[in-house]
Amino acid sequence: PPASRLASCQLCFRMNDVDKVGHTSYHHTFFEMLGNFSLGDYFKKEACQWSWEFVTKILNLSQDHIWTTIFREDDETYQIWKKIGIPASRILKKGEEENFWSLGEVGPCGPDTEIFFDRGKKYGCSGMNCLPGCNNCSRWVEIWNLVFMQFNRDKEGKLSPLPSRNIDTGMGLERVAFVLQEADSVYDTDLFSPILDWLEGLLPEGEKERKSLKVISDHLRAFTFLLGEGILPSNTGKGYVARRIIRRAYRFGRKLGLRDTFLYEGVPAVTKMMDKPYPHLKEKEEEIVSLIKAEEEGFQVTLSRGMGILEGIIWELKKRKKRVIPYQDVFRLYDTYGFPLEIAEEIAREEGLTINRKGYDKLLTEQKERGRKRTIEISEKVRVRDSARVAMTRAREIFEKQKLEHNLDTVRIFQAHQKPKLNTTLIGIIKETREVEKIKEGEKAKLILLSTPFYPEGGGQIGDRGKIFNEAGCAEVLDTQRIDDEIILHRVRMLKGELEKASRVVAEVDEKRRKAIARAHTATHLLQAALRKILGETVKQSGSLVGDDRLRFDFSYSAPLSDEQLKKITSLINEKIRENLSITVKEMSLKEAQEKGAIALFGAKYKEKVRLVTIAKFSQEVCGGTHLSSTGEIGILRIISESSIASGIRRMEALVGKRASDSIEEKESLLRRIGEALETGESTILTRIEEKNQKLQKQQEQMKEWQKRLAEVEMENLMQQASRVGDIKLVTGEWQDLSPEILRQTAEKLKVKLKKGIVVLASIVQEKALLVVASTQKELPADEIIKEVCRIAGGNGGGRWDFAQGGTSLPHKVDQALKEVPLIIEKILSH
Repeated sequence: PPASRLASCQLCFRMNDVDKVGHTSYHHTFFEMLGNFSLGDYFKKEACQWSWEFVTKILNLSQDHIWTTIFREDDETYQIWKKIGIPASRILKKGEEENFWSLGEVGPCGPDTEIFFDRGKKYGCSGMNCLPGCNNCSRWVEIWNLVFMQFNRDKEGKLSPLPSRNIDTGMGLERVAFVLQEADSVYDTDLFSPILDWLEGLLPEGEKERKSLKVISDHLRAFTFLLGEGILPSNTGKGYVARRIIRRAYRFGRKLGLRDTFLYEGVPAVTKMMDKPYPHLKEKEEEIVSLIKAEEEGFQVTLSRGMGILEGIIWELKKRKKRVIPYQDVFRLYDTYGFPLEIAEEIAREEGLTINRKGYDKLLTEQKERGRKRTIEISEKVRVRDSARVAMTRAREIFEKQKLEHNLDTVRIFQAHQKPKLNTTLIGIIKETREVEKIKEGEKAKLILLSTPFYPEGGGQIGDRGKIFNEAGCAEVLDTQRIDDEIILHRVRMLKGELEKASRVVAEVDEKRRKAIARAHTATHLLQAALRKILGETVKQSGSLVGDDRLRFDFSYSAPLSDEQLKKITSLINEKIRENLSITVKEMSLKEAQEKGAIALFGAKYKEKVRLVTIAKFSQEVCGGTHLSSTGEIGILRIISESSIASGIRRMEALVGKRASDSIEEKESLLRRIGEALETGESTILTRIEEKNQKLQKQQEQMKEWQKRLAEVEMENLMQQASRVGDIKLVTGEWQDLSPEILRQTAEKLKVKLKKGIVVLASIVQEKALLVVASTQKELPADEIIKEVCRIAGGNGGGRWDFAQGGTSLPHKVDQALKEVPLIIEKILSH
């Protein structure tokens, strides 16, 4: 450590209290922990005295409101607090579970003492044991925990003194603010008020559910900091924690009536408030906003679809007075629709229901086991089919034998970086799975050379092609693959003559193709550097494929790139190409390369010595591939696609060199043909398209007007055909190809005409159907009716009590669903 006395402010995140967030006045997932530490320096006496001084004299908290708890066997700390002036009645002795801290079952540990602030009886409960630690009220706030690290616990549970006694304390900043500002809850302090002001500004006037406001404000702070630290949403590990709380916050937004994405808009409220102590958040604000928005958009569909189904299940259960949601239904929601279990559990709790977790876990385990067996079966088939695996074993045997025959301890077999043409020895020929002595014209085989200039496929770069020949014959190299650090297989087809084992041969790489691959590989390095500069340093490589004048690059980023971002990236790369930056390659240790700031693939296996590829001051990467000597040799780069390939992973494809210039010429030719088809010049193509769009829009508006008139005529017929359920009028109707807007307007107009009734309408458009429900009666909520109608029709829906809508991709079921509306109304009324 830099000193024996330390103080810190730690950003902390934990999930063990996530279900309490919103229910209590002081629980969080994210908080700032103030701490002071002694490493073999001061101990219990000083720690207690100084904490008392800080709480009573610096924070000016009333001494009469301070209580402490101690470990029941720690009489030393008891005497210290008494001597300081705390009455014995306000020093509580507790057991190991409450006041003995340990790093784990084995290791450093020791007693601790907690400082509580008493907010007063008005915040307490009526329980006889309402004392510090009470979980039934918000009277007692633990503001500081002092841990006396003095023992080591072994596997048998025996405690022995540590060679150095230490102090480790933790004071929650949010809780201290809560007490100092005499707020009703932590969420009423200035650490949350800017976030709540922003959030309440989004909501309509009226009652605002307090729990949802608390959850969103806590989680917004939390995932803003998580993303700011580079912990990106994903389906595993820390990334899933970030994803889970974003989804949880979004779900609580839905409870407040927010249907669209909204969380990303709150990021500036957090970054502005935290700008002084944590300026990196403001610097990454745009990036964080983009990531959160993409995550919300991705979850929006999942939540809407899953909620519709889950609400239907809950409605049925309540109707049958059941309390447990079948685990099969919950698993189907997860397996088919990606609906998270933890959200299903939370909704169930809110509805007073439970989920059979054991049954769910059993189905999940069975699914994983089936997946594992399928993987084993596939692997076995591949192993059996792939004769190259047998060839690997044979190749190793051949290579080891030749090393002995040539009396060599090591062989620098791979010399691709030195020269494209090499005199070498053919030491092994493998046909299918057998070693042979020679290969003849027309035959295919895998050749092993004593040394080779051919680059084997690896690091995303495809393998070299070329020729292996001597006076007796010539083989075309179709591909080059690496088996391990020493053995490289050359897959060949004999063009003429024959080649014998142990003969001297010339190995010659196709230099034109090698240069095209090098152009793409160097361009890939420029692309990664440009992405990190434009999108931020959270961009990490997730995979790549380097071909001849073509590249594919996968990277971590949650949002689709805008046209402006793509333009900036392309412009920056081509600028660096025109600058003709020099490229240098040096061998060094991985540690040395990383100290220089080089990018290395996380999780990749590197040798003791690595190659550092540096492009002037623009890019530094650890790479074993082939490269150019200057960026000008690339010529030009053109991005041809950018897309999502997995959650949080984007893929970019680009062309360089001749392929890029050919592509531009093809686009120009296509543009000319489009101009000819539109009977206009290239410069006015957009204008002509806009003219045609305006014409089409006018036709659509005319069509809409005719639909509106048709609907008005039909409304009279529907009113005359209205039926009754008790004293409630019911209008149902079905159209073909009626626009959603006209359908909604018609339902609202019919509702006004009915005065007391229900309207259920449907429009069939191609292979889908839109359904709407309008209600004048709160006891017959439209959102309940639409859910049941859509369930019968094989879809889902939702909305408000007075108006709701839904849809289905099974339009043939709509007629039956409309027929059952009277029964649905009767069921609701009977409850």
